[in-house]
Amino acid sequence: MKLASPKIGKVVCPEVFRRRQLQVERKLKRMKKGLLAIASLALLLVSTSANSTKAIDSRVGYLAPVFSISNNDTTVSLQEMKGKYVLLTFWSSADAESRISNIHYNRMAGKNTKVQHLAVNFDRSAKVFNEVALIDNLERGTQFHITHDNQSSIQKEYRIGSKGLRTLLINPDGEIVSENPSDAELAQLN
Repeated sequence: MKLASPKIGKVVCPEVFRRRQLQVERKLKRMKKGLLAIASLALLLVSTSANSTKAIDSRVGYLAPVFSISNNDTTVSLQEMKGKYVLLTFWSSADAESRISNIHYNRMAGKNTKVQHLAVNFDRSAKVFNEVALIDNLERGTQFHITHDNQSSIQKEYRIGSKGLRTLLINPDGEIVSENPSDAELAQLN
């Protein structure tokens, strides 16, 4: 029995027709495997880029290192504040510039409902910290004195020694977006 080739209209024997049909099927399988491989690679690239995390560092453009800190009755974790803008201030009563900045940012955060203030104090004495916080009329729930035991890890992670005492603005995703932000930057968050 002879079959007509669909393309040409010539009459071919069944064995030749079947061989050609098998060749076409093999080519289609290879093409499907190639397309599947390309689609898998594309999906892998998209999923890894969407789930990739930024590096953690104390510089602008990086995720802020996470830590927890306690005062007498409250423990706060930077991780718990994710989803909000955070003004993270490092200060000491011995450093006039950082003390003035802390007072300023404490007041600015009080006026802006989208920003939370977290101030970490590096005074040697908790008594000095408490007296200064009272004199400066600071919001007690935002001010935390760090003990000598915990100072070194935070100082290392946030490069306190080399960068000095400063304030960082952290966005709701946990990324540091500004160092010592201006009033105009904070006003834009309202």
